[in-house]
Amino acid sequence: MMPPLFAPRNALALAPEVLNLVYSLTKAYQDYQQKCEQETTRRQQIATWEKAVLAEIETKRQLLLSYLEHSFAERRHNFQELFAKIDQAIAQRDNTQLSVLLQALVTLAQTTPFKDLATLSQVQANLANPDHVWEL
Repeated sequence: MMPPLFAPRNALALAPEVLNLVYSLTKAYQDYQQKCEQETTRRQQIATWEKAVLAEIETKRQLLLSYLEHSFAERRHNFQELFAKIDQAIAQRDNTQLSVLLQALVTLAQTTPFKDLATLSQVQANLANPDHVWEL
């Protein structure tokens, strides 16, 4: 028959192994707690970053919508003025003025407000670049 595992004479022989086991369990639990704290902090950082990025996107969205609204309102106004002047030139039978106004109308129709957005994004890129040389 085998002697019991934790008999007094065997307990002393197993003491270093039991202490190592307790130490390993304690160390594993501490590592687990530390990892949990790190991941909680990381999730908070990600949430903060997410809020900042979403706020930046919303700001840029509002800026773009405002720009487009203003730009298209200005275009609408310019077209209305041109058509009013074209109507006057037709009523006055002024073919020279009519030709000039129709050319202006075609030129306006060929332009796009989106062309200026490329310029705007280039200016923003230049502003963000500390090495950019501004020529005046």
